[in-house]
Parts: sequence; structure tokens; C-alpha cells
Amino acid sequence: MSSSFVRLKILLVDDDVGCLRSLENLLELDGHEISTATRGQEAVDLARQLRREKREPELSILDYHVPDLTGLETYELLSQELPDLGAIFVTGDASSGLEERILEAGGLALVRKPLDSVRIRGAVKTFQRRWSSDCEEEFLG
Repeated sequence: MSSSFVRLKILLVDDDVGCLRSLENLLELDGHEISTATRGQEAVDLARQLRREKREPELSILDYHVPDLTGLETYELLSQELPDLGAIFVTGDASSGLEERILEAGGLALVRKPLDSVRIRGAVKTFQRRWSSDCEEEFLG
């Protein structure tokens, strides 16, 4: 990790436990603090708890299809709790227009499954750069 590394608190949401654990391990190896949920409402409840504990996530990585809510519905609810939360979506869905809907809703990226560690890490690094520059401007501003 370089001196410019920014450790993020990341909320992962995926009902595929194997995928969830793989992402968790990958991102922990990269130095991030990870919280996980397997359902949308569970993620919202966890975000509330983390906010009360002053450990709210800066970034969420959401599977688009979880049993109780879509990734977009989950992100909308999370955004009510954490207005500055970033979002990367993952999906095996090849529907046309999905990426456009995600970007219009404020998502940063859509990564298709099967997950590619290079693409996930790239999306997280893009968010890190934006987030750290926003924090620096807020601090200096």
C-alpha cells in the first residue's frame, strides 16, 4: 500500500454467500474494512447500526438481484441513511439499459458477474480517488 492509500469502510450486499466471501477477502486483502449483508433490508439495518457506532461505510457494493429488494431499491434506502454513500453494482443480468439505470440513480459502476478482481479493484480505486479528493477539498475549503 502506498502512502496515498485510503482505507475505505465498504458495505457488501450479495445473497450469493460464495461471491460475498470472495469479495470480502479480496477487499480485506487490499486493506479495507468490510461489513456484509445478504439481503437489502439487512443492509439498511446494518447501515443504521454502523452509523450509530460512527463506523458508517463510504462505499457500498451491491448485487443487483437479492431476494427482498433490488440493488437500486436497497441503494435508495441506504442513501436516505447515508447521503454520501457511493455505490458499485454487480450483476449476472445482461439486460439492456441496466447500466444506464444504475448510473442515472447515482451508481458509480456496474460490474458483470462472474466477477473480475481487476474490474472490482479498478472501480473501488476510482471511488477512492474521488472520495479522497472530496475529503481534501472539504478539509481545505
